[in-house]
Amino acid sequence: MYLNANMIAAARKWAAFYIEAERRVGVPRDLLAALHYRETAFGASTGRVGGILQFDPPLSSARVREYGAAYGITDLTDPERDPRTAVLCAAAFVQAKLKSAGRPALTPLSSLADCGYAAFLYNGTGYGSVANSPYASNDPQNGVQMRIRGTVPSLANPAIRVRIDQPDTRPGVLAVMHELRARGVLGSGVPVVPPVLTAPSAFPGLMVPGPSGFESASQAQYTFPYPTVLGFSGGRWFVRPARADEL
Repeated sequence: MYLNANMIAAARKWAAFYIEAERRVGVPRDLLAALHYRETAFGASTGRVGGILQFDPPLSSARVREYGAAYGITDLTDPERDPRTAVLCAAAFVQAKLKSAGRPALTPLSSLADCGYAAFLYNGTGYGSVANSPYASNDPQNGVQMRIRGTVPSLANPAIRVRIDQPDTRPGVLAVMHELRARGVLGSGVPVVPPVLTAPSAFPGLMVPGPSGFESASQAQYTFPYPTVLGFSGGRWFVRPARADEL
């Protein structure tokens, strides 16, 4: 195991923010927690540029408003100083990166493989692939010891970037996600009995993947050009592309 008692307690401390972001933006809570671990070890300190999720470069106020507007969130403040805003912005940032890469938006039921790719887009595309990215795939306890190579802002002067090339002794996002789930740190959400769905027009809360992420569908009929899975999470129905192992 990688996470000690203090780390587990810290992850649980921030759980409400991860769960809110999962519900409102669709990014799995365990992925957000793992990103938080990789960036600041579940830290609350905002002394470093980028805040607890280490946005590099820092997000502009216009970008924060854009992220909030995309998901109907009107009370975001400064991700440098407000941890809740940082987590919600990280979730929106992930979905925006996936959209730019031509990938489907994440949902609470997304696979570990999809979450690994999202982590790769969040930090570490310079390594070329998820498998080569220590940020996503490092796992020293299971024989996967990788090196961090690149530049990072100097702690003494964030305007200056310093080059690093050193072994990565921390677990990557996928290893952290696996441990969080195996140990039940953040739970799996409160079971909710979904309302009966007779037709999309009878339940306007049905969410479908569109050009700008998941959006409401109110049509009497909706045809998908690919196999889909119907699910229910956060009080809403959603439809996502089916994985190969679900066909």
